[in-house]
Amino acid sequence: MKRVKAVRLTAILFLAIHTLMLPLFSISGMAWGSDEESATSHERQGHPVMVDGYEIFRIRQDLGAATAQQRADRISAALEELVTAEDYDPNAFKTEEDGSVTKIRYGDEVIMAINDAEANGTGLSRQSLADQYVRLIVPQLARARQQHTPRYLWWAAAYALGTILIYVLVLWLIVAGSRWLLHTIQSSPRAKIPGIKIQESEILRGERLSALLASAVKLLRAVLLAIGTYLVLAAVFGYFPWTRQHGELLLGYIVSPLRSMGRGFLNYLPKLFYIFVIVIVMHYALKVLRLIAGELERGRIRFDNFYPEWVQPTYKIVRFLMFAFAAVIIVPYLPGEDSPAFKGIGVFLGVLFSLGSTSAVSNVVAGIILTYARGFRAGDWVTIGENTGEVVHQSLLATHVRTIRNEEITIPNSVVLGSHVVNFSLQAQEKGVALHTSVTIGYDAPWRTIHKLLIDSALKTRLILHDPQPFVLQAELEDSYVKYEINAYTNRPLEMVYIYSELHSNIQDSFYEAGVEIMSPVFHALRDGNHVAIPDKYLPPDYRAKSFRITNEDPVPEGEGGPRP
Repeated sequence: MKRVKAVRLTAILFLAIHTLMLPLFSISGMAWGSDEESATSHERQGHPVMVDGYEIFRIRQDLGAATAQQRADRISAALEELVTAEDYDPNAFKTEEDGSVTKIRYGDEVIMAINDAEANGTGLSRQSLADQYVRLIVPQLARARQQHTPRYLWWAAAYALGTILIYVLVLWLIVAGSRWLLHTIQSSPRAKIPGIKIQESEILRGERLSALLASAVKLLRAVLLAIGTYLVLAAVFGYFPWTRQHGELLLGYIVSPLRSMGRGFLNYLPKLFYIFVIVIVMHYALKVLRLIAGELERGRIRFDNFYPEWVQPTYKIVRFLMFAFAAVIIVPYLPGEDSPAFKGIGVFLGVLFSLGSTSAVSNVVAGIILTYARGFRAGDWVTIGENTGEVVHQSLLATHVRTIRNEEITIPNSVVLGSHVVNFSLQAQEKGVALHTSVTIGYDAPWRTIHKLLIDSALKTRLILHDPQPFVLQAELEDSYVKYEINAYTNRPLEMVYIYSELHSNIQDSFYEAGVEIMSPVFHALRDGNHVAIPDKYLPPDYRAKSFRITNEDPVPEGEGGPRP
């Protein structure tokens, strides 16, 4: 009795703590609780025999026409009558064999009967099981009878009153504290909450944030009051024998789910530890991989036929494969992995990925092929299809090219892989890249003069290399003109547009100074012989434009229809 009073007094004094720490107590109770909580699933089955809200044992077998539920109810009713019986004698319980059953009697009244099936389910003989039931019934009846005495009921009423008073005090503290906190949040200038900003954009104003915080305080207050009221009712019901079962039921609504969660968590701990080990191993494996990639980029580690531009793509691909491998190992150990919902989500994501990422996957594969084919790198001057410019960035999905007009063109890697690519920068630093342009000159101009003029124009052009020397090719011999092609080397392909422009200007100046027309004879044959197509500053001072000369030889006499002179 003293031990029971001490336990209840402790419960009253720490009711507020119990309210906040209920989940922890529930898990602890699950791990360190009574024999009933640690029983096997077979032992937790059946229907309980109850006395004043306390479970004594469970009935799991039918007997004759009576079901297990009916048997448990009848036994509970019989024991409840003994709780209030004035002539109760604990020594009046006895067991006896009656054919195929063993009966437990109180005097001449049969409390229950046990058959072979029920005994076999526990691993005991019928007699041993009956004796065990008697040993459970007698002390529980003594406890229940003691709790029906006036002294116990007065103490129970006192405990209930104390619990209610403490609840009222806690209720007042919660309400008063929440009001003070709300006043501080909403009114105090010192508690003004700054808004949430991302750079210059205010995502959430301070006033709105204060209102949300005040709403959270009100919600927390309502939750604490609801939980406190619920627990106080369960505790007060538990003090009295007539309502104890209702109190246990109220607590069961909260404790049972928490115990199930706790059991599930403890059962999941081995799998969680397995996942933890995989994550730790992957973390350090990625650190080693990152270290090796860094050393390869710095040139401290070298592999034959492994180029520096391959380091980052290879690192990203290997890292992705490591993440995928870790995910494949971890997924079977995730909570709910076998549930239909988990499998349904996996199938949905797989179908969504397969239907929506066909072009993306083809671009990624093309990007990997382009990277390891080393067709071009960032900073190269290239022509991809009809687009010419500098490669500014290459990812697994697309290649970005900046043109001479500062236009950035994004070309999908699948398109790049299917197009012809001209790279002007690949050999430019070692051997130089040849730039070429052509002019068409009539047969009347000496070809050696044309060669010299074209080579001199190239050598005057900035960023044109003198070694290798520029050279001229007579590309075509047409009916009325010759096509000359000047080839000159440069190691600055990124400026080839400007080099071409300057080269063309120098060709014009050189030809003008030498008095050579850059003119196809087709046009020359159609003109009337007036001023040549060269600026005046390049012509001699005594230059005169040629005129037509018309002569009439062997005139036709008049009267014969010929033209007159």
